Amino acid sequence: MLRVIKALLGIALIMVGPMLIVITVDDTVFLKNILLRIIGGLCVLLGVHLLHRQFHPNSYTSKPTSSK
Repeated sequence: MLRVIKALLGIALIMVGPMLIVITVDDTVFLKNILLRIIGGLCVLLGVHLLHRQFHPNSYTSKPTSSK
């Protein structure tokens, strides 16, 4: 059940991220626009990371190193 919740959260973040990137508050509020774009980009990256971790869990396990 937790796996489904994390997957839905990842999908939601991927869908909300581009909306935050596209939103422009006002041309005079330049810093808010940049902050929204940064938050949107981070939402997309976090969503992709969550989904990748859900469907490829073996790539996040540590492999034993061989000592020669």
